[in-house]
Amino acid sequence: MKTTRCGVLSGVILAAGLMAVPAHAQVNINVQIGEPAPVVVQAPPTMILMPEPQMYMVVGVPYDIFFVSGRYYYYNGGHWFWGPGYAGPWAYVKTDKLPKSLRKYKVHQLREFRDREYRVYQVQGPRSGYYFVASQRDDDDDDDNRGGRDRREKRKKDD
Repeated sequence: MKTTRCGVLSGVILAAGLMAVPAHAQVNINVQIGEPAPVVVQAPPTMILMPEPQMYMVVGVPYDIFFVSGRYYYYNGGHWFWGPGYAGPWAYVKTDKLPKSLRKYKVHQLREFRDREYRVYQVQGPRSGYYFVASQRDDDDDDDNRGGRDRREKRKKDD
């Protein structure tokens, strides 16, 4: 009798297992990162060279904007964006697509470098080749308002 109950119980468990229908679950996560808050400044910001990471960074304004390899990069809200000028327009960029000099350091380290170099800039004043005034767009054709990269190179040649 015990053997019959165990056999029946085993049969029921086996049948239940064979009749189980696999459930199909689907998870879809879509994260949309839009444009950051606009950069609003009264005048084109000064960019100073941070020798340690070898890049320029905006000083004197409340934005984390960097100039690396001919592009402006903006760190805002935990995300990176790039654009043709210090005021954008900004496009989202994945961290692994940033220039190595930006990926190499944490943002707080870059801010420390900036603050250190800005203190030097405030005491010593502008040093040729170590700063430039950013233009609205780096590809401006206006001779009186050349892009920051062109004016920086000119200052280096004047040395």
